[in-house]
Amino acid sequence: MDLSSLLGMLLAIVSISVGDILEGGNPIHLIHISSVIIIIPTTLFSAMTGTHMHYIKAGFKELKIVFLGAKTNLNKTIHDLVEFASLARRDGVLALEAKVAQVEDDFMRDALSMIIDGKDSKTVREDIEIQIEQLEEYYHGAAHYWLVAGESAPTFGLVGAVMGLMLALQKLDNPAEMAAGIAGAFTATVTGIMCAYAIFGPWGNKLKANSHDIIKEKTVILEGVIGIANGDNPRNLEAKLLGFITPGHPKISQFE
Repeated sequence: MDLSSLLGMLLAIVSISVGDILEGGNPIHLIHISSVIIIIPTTLFSAMTGTHMHYIKAGFKELKIVFLGAKTNLNKTIHDLVEFASLARRDGVLALEAKVAQVEDDFMRDALSMIIDGKDSKTVREDIEIQIEQLEEYYHGAAHYWLVAGESAPTFGLVGAVMGLMLALQKLDNPAEMAAGIAGAFTATVTGIMCAYAIFGPWGNKLKANSHDIIKEKTVILEGVIGIANGDNPRNLEAKLLGFITPGHPKISQFE
């Protein structure tokens, strides 16, 4: 669970609500159904126009990463790779075949299968790097959808406000209704800006940031598999792979 996403959204709404209350306002009045209907669907549909069709579905499918995190565990991945390296160094690469069939991660299983099938390390690296590049592009495209939505929302908020003002000005003979209409019109601007900078934009940036953890895990697998193919010493391979762990996070060695 990525609590920073939930807390960030919640605290942003709370802080602006508290400020509104201190000024004598009521945050509930900022919720205007017609403004929400005009801005949010229009923004999402517009973002579809500005995003490659293959990444629109990905944008919604991978949104879970924003709130659940990448669910990667580099220490466990490194531990598994070092165990495979130890087995391959002791009994040969073909000894991995039975173990690889039990690997749950498709990416790791496919990478290990390459060296079991006799591919040289150069070919394996080239093949896996292509897969990593495509995966990185996939997550970039998914994040791009939400970033485009974030860029568009304030403009549609302005459009909603102008539409509301046009309707309000038709009620010059009724000042009370006109004032209510103007107030409602400006909620569209607030809705657009909040969607842009508190919801859609942050979703896109967080999706991109959390996807880096997934790409890093795949890179660790790549280096680990290449190390196994080259017959690297498991202790030295572990030291190399532990270098991928972000400073401040624990580095767990099975040799200590």
